[in-house]
Amino acid sequence: MDKYTLIRKLEGHHNDVVSCEFSPDGALLATASYDTRVIVWDPHVGSVLLELGHLFPPPSPIFAGGANDRWVRSVAFCHDGLHIATVADDRLLRFWNIDEKSPQAVAPLTNGICCAFSTDGSVLAAGSRDGSVHFWASPRSISSLQHLCRMALRRVLPTDKVQTLPIPPRMVEYLSYKI
Repeated sequence: MDKYTLIRKLEGHHNDVVSCEFSPDGALLATASYDTRVIVWDPHVGSVLLELGHLFPPPSPIFAGGANDRWVRSVAFCHDGLHIATVADDRLLRFWNIDEKSPQAVAPLTNGICCAFSTDGSVLAAGSRDGSVHFWASPRSISSLQHLCRMALRRVLPTDKVQTLPIPPRMVEYLSYKI
């Protein structure tokens, strides 16, 4: 590990973090945990932007990951940067939009353990403990020009550089995924 150096440590989960995935533009990081949550972070500054709960009400830190069936096993970002899929022990696969705190769609998945989107985002594959892989057709959507510009800019500019751009504050918030 001579060439690798620790940049930062993100803390916020109350149990094991078992899956991590960057958004296609690298501006976001989604982490799945046995604490029943997925946290979407700005990895450049270490801030929490969104929490996707799989157990309601959310468990307190002392009980997070106890005997429950909501452990989140896997998280995957779609190529559009707007959608996330999660697999949890409650036998459900959830499809989320990063602009909402509740799932857009839910599908049954017994013994699910991992998930991944195809490179074009049209298919979601989910593996299970019985050795099978399940495929779902993902709804096709066209990203707004505004979001496409945000993704293009965030591929080359980290959050601290975005915050110094001579643009209106509301635009800085949008480019920082805060609105």
